[in-house]
Amino acid sequence: MMDSVATYVITRRLSAQSYDRVLVDAARALARQVVLQPGGGARLEGSWNFARLLEVDPDERLYYKVSVDGSVIAGRPDLAVPPRDPAATWAEDDTEAASTLLEQVNNTRPRLYDDTMEGLQVRAAALSFRFQGVPIDVVIAETISTRSRFIEEVLSVLVACQLLLVVLLGFVIVTGVRSGLQSVSRLSDEIEARSIDDLQPIVGNGVPVELAPLIAKTNSLLGRLDEAVASQRRFIGHAAHQLRTPLSGLKLESELMLSRPLPDDIRQRAERIKSVADRMIRVGEQLLVLARIDANVRPQDGFERLDLGELTQECGATWIPAARQAQTELTLAAPEDPVWIDGDRVLLDQLLGNLIDNAIRYGGSHIALRVLDAPPSLIVEDDGPGICAADRERVFDPFYRAAGSLAGGSGLGLAIVKEIAQSHGAHWDLRSRPEFAGTRISLVFPGPRIGAHLSRSGRKPAA
Repeated sequence: MMDSVATYVITRRLSAQSYDRVLVDAARALARQVVLQPGGGARLEGSWNFARLLEVDPDERLYYKVSVDGSVIAGRPDLAVPPRDPAATWAEDDTEAASTLLEQVNNTRPRLYDDTMEGLQVRAAALSFRFQGVPIDVVIAETISTRSRFIEEVLSVLVACQLLLVVLLGFVIVTGVRSGLQSVSRLSDEIEARSIDDLQPIVGNGVPVELAPLIAKTNSLLGRLDEAVASQRRFIGHAAHQLRTPLSGLKLESELMLSRPLPDDIRQRAERIKSVADRMIRVGEQLLVLARIDANVRPQDGFERLDLGELTQECGATWIPAARQAQTELTLAAPEDPVWIDGDRVLLDQLLGNLIDNAIRYGGSHIALRVLDAPPSLIVEDDGPGICAADRERVFDPFYRAAGSLAGGSGLGLAIVKEIAQSHGAHWDLRSRPEFAGTRISLVFPGPRIGAHLSRSGRKPAA
């Protein structure tokens, strides 16, 4: 807008100067036609060039007046002559020294002004001078429609060009910014897709150089957070490891005491000591599993190809004695063909063990393990009292135990299941009463990657 206004003002000024110069030239040409007669009086000598001059623009009206010694000898008597400028007296005195009419006309300073003729706006040029002592006034006025039309055309072209320029600049700017920010959008999508525990450095390939310091500072922060989390995990692992040895010794001593004849009160105390030692050992093992699950390192890089049915069968077999002791029936339903997944055998064994242990503690008299192949899924079901709706979301939080739970536990079992499932990219789902008669926890694993190793020799994964 500022450029358009400035260009309009400059163009109007230059065009006005051009038109005024033509008008002054016409006035000078008309003044040269004045002829003073020897006996007095004056006349206007018409010529072909002068007639053509007065008809130069057919769209404009041209008015003129020539007066000699106060008498109008040609033109419109009603065409006003502006008053003389006192400051221009010196110029008129100079014209007295001119020897010819041509010199006097050329030396006279013109006066330009705006006026009205027949209700039309006109631009006029006046020449006032003396020749041979006789005052002569020449005035030419022209309507300004051509000038106005010229300015309007210039303004319309100017505005159209400016609008086109704005549109082109807008397109270039939007396209350029979008192209430049595509890498930023990809970076934001990558950060959005990360899990809450993923503290790997941000890869800033292809981002604008202005964002490089921000990415560097963010990576520095992530590095410090990673060190803090790793330090916490190491502490948990060391503490759990240090506790496991004395607890195992305490359990062994209590078992040795129970193997001998003891008074009833001492036997009860020894059994409670053994039960607490077993519980503490179980907590230590779960803490070690938590310390091993590090979501900051890509666990997929160390995965091997496993048969989910075989893994479930092996792990379930180790829990048969505990299920029999709790008077619980443990069954398995799996397809005959392998159900291939990529994962960590130790972590998946802990995952299934925690699900079975949780079902034995809080379930009913029957636990069913199911393996499905489309997609690879593991389902653990029991016919117990179930989990109320208010506790279904929180049972996966560490150290949370549902209200009214009678069986002992550390509150880490389902939390470890959640961590291991996340590290394997699996989705979990919990259903309970009234949707399901008991509790059912389902885990859906992603399909195996291409190029991973097989856990069975001579077996090929199903197509």
